[in-house]
Amino acid sequence: MSNICDHNRCKKSARKAAEHLCKELGVRFTTHRRRVFEIIWQSHKAMSAAQIMQQMDNSQPPITYRALDFLKNAGLIHHVTSLNAYVGCLHTQNPNHIGQLLICTSCYNIVELEPKTAIEKLTFEAKQHGFRPNQTHIEMLGTCKDCLKNERNA
Repeated sequence: MSNICDHNRCKKSARKAAEHLCKELGVRFTTHRRRVFEIIWQSHKAMSAAQIMQQMDNSQPPITYRALDFLKNAGLIHHVTSLNAYVGCLHTQNPNHIGQLLICTSCYNIVELEPKTAIEKLTFEAKQHGFRPNQTHIEMLGTCKDCLKNERNA
């Protein structure tokens, strides 16, 4: 998916936000956490834990899973449930936002949206049914415009 971002600037901004958040929370942005974070932020593609560990030549999976849990709980990455993979979060300034992800099943690129009206309507409807949500993930699977274009040209 063609992201409407300068990825180098996007990546740099995400790293600054991560460092700031860790400082604010009084926790360490350890070498391992930072490395996992940087691998995830190489692109806007979903990466599985196995792919991350492979890039790290990691023989200690528990350390990577702890780093992933830390980054996810801090709101720095999203767990893409449908792919069992991870992607960087673009909205670290708002830790309470709900990631709404457009996921290309051809190239695994992900675009994160934040249309408030969709979430507000969903939350309103949930409350109307006496339901109290404690976790919400919205993932839309499909094909991005770049992959559609490539299909047409093939």
